Amino acid sequence: MLRRPPRSTLFPYTTLFRSAHPLICRIAGALAYVHEKRWLHRDIKPENVLVNRAGQIRLIDFSLATRIQGRFSRMLARKAKVQGTRSYMAPEQILGKRLTPATDIYGFGALLFELATGRPPFVGSTPNELLMRHVHAQPNAPSMHAPELTPEFDEIVLRMLSKKPKERFAKVHEFLADFRDVRVF
Repeated sequence: MLRRPPRSTLFPYTTLFRSAHPLICRIAGALAYVHEKRWLHRDIKPENVLVNRAGQIRLIDFSLATRIQGRFSRMLARKAKVQGTRSYMAPEQILGKRLTPATDIYGFGALLFELATGRPPFVGSTPNELLMRHVHAQPNAPSMHAPELTPEFDEIVLRMLSKKPKERFAKVHEFLADFRDVRVF
C-alpha cells in the first residue's frame, strides 16, 4: 500500500517521492492496462495501490469496477450508482453522470496531489461539503502546500483534476507521455 506522508513530517517524505517517479509511471501503467481491458476502477486511492520491496505495483480492490460502456450499452444503461471514496471521486462520478477513463484519471490526480503534499486536494467539514468541493471548487496548485514542487508538476496534476472530463487526459497513455519528462521537485 502506498503510504501517505505524515502531515507533520511532510518534507522528509519528499526524498521518497523523488524516487517514486518510476513507481508513479508503473501505477499509471497498471491503470492503463485496466482501461485497455475495458474496465473502470472507480476507486483510485493510495490504499488501493500496493508496492512491494522490488517496486512492483498491484492495483487492488475492484469491488466498484465497472465495464466501460460502448455506444449501444450507454443507450440501455441506467443511471450510475454513486460510489467511491469521497476524497478521490470525480465530479461526474458524484453527479451520477457517464463515467469514462477520465474518471479514473481524476482519482489518480487526487492520489498524486496527496502523495506530493500530504493532503487531499479538497477537504470538507461534512461529507456533502467535501463532495460539493469536488464538483464546484478549483483545487489549489500542489506547490501551494509543498513549495518545492515544480510548476510543470502543478500543471499536470491540475489538468488531471479538471472539473470537465474533456479537459483531463483522455487516456492514461497521454498522462504517461507528459509525465515521463516532468520534474516533480
